Amino acid sequence: MTTFTTETAGRLDVQVKRGLTLSNNKARNAIHTGKIFVDGERVTDIGQSIPAGAQIELMVNAPNPVRNEPQGVRMVYRDDYILVLDKPSGLLSSPLPNDDEPSALTAAQSLCKGPRRPKIVHRLDRDTSGLLVFARGTVAARELQQSIKTRTMHRTYACVTDGTPPDSTGMITSMLVRDRGDGRRGSREGSLRVRPVNQPAPGPQPGSGRLAVTRYEIIAQKGSSCALEVRLGTGRTHQIRIHLAEIRCPLLGERVYERVGGAPRQALHAMRLAFPHPATGKPLSFRSPWPSDLADMPVMGPDWQD
Repeated sequence: MTTFTTETAGRLDVQVKRGLTLSNNKARNAIHTGKIFVDGERVTDIGQSIPAGAQIELMVNAPNPVRNEPQGVRMVYRDDYILVLDKPSGLLSSPLPNDDEPSALTAAQSLCKGPRRPKIVHRLDRDTSGLLVFARGTVAARELQQSIKTRTMHRTYACVTDGTPPDSTGMITSMLVRDRGDGRRGSREGSLRVRPVNQPAPGPQPGSGRLAVTRYEIIAQKGSSCALEVRLGTGRTHQIRIHLAEIRCPLLGERVYERVGGAPRQALHAMRLAFPHPATGKPLSFRSPWPSDLADMPVMGPDWQD
């Protein structure tokens, strides 16, 4: 057992890396596998904010968390065709090439033995928490991917922004490019629009980029902060983060497209997921409450924590 006391406040993974002189991957793996205790309590969320003066222990012989929560995920639903998980912040959705870092996919594989191995059909950013569905088998994967393509899979996110959108509801559209001119993803110049939320989505515009459609609704507001519920019309990389930053309402905790404080990580959570069952066609709907590491936001939706 190794123990140290934090000198300053900060994220758990940063504290563990610094205090135990570990690599990023080893620090995160120690947290995800239940080896890290803060003031005597096991913590498996790498993004949890730790105060100065906290006692952190590494217990290498501590058992993993319960079997249905590998890597800190929560199993929401499982049958012969699908697996729905609630992913914590800090965990990749799937491994990076040539990397054995733990991910939600490896957690899914440990929960689904046998011939129908889980396949990933959509992703969340590492620091975005919330619901992911995995297909069990090729047929289920094909049907779920078709649900995404035909917009019969509905993905709703909860988030808190620094700033107020131009209207209480709206549809943000643009052509997203991999490099907006500064080495970062963003909207092609001149393509960003905020339209009425119920207006039909436009088609792709001529030129470079891929169409991105993000619908939002203000749920609550306090000062300069807004609680939004956001629905994806398309699922481009970093789409929500980019669109909100570009209409001057970046997420609290955003570090790439703006530099915004107020949260230990980007205040974005995949709260609801609904789609037809890939085998039976039966409508399925799942919900994940607002995560504990974002409990200190200046404003939240009235039912996010139910």
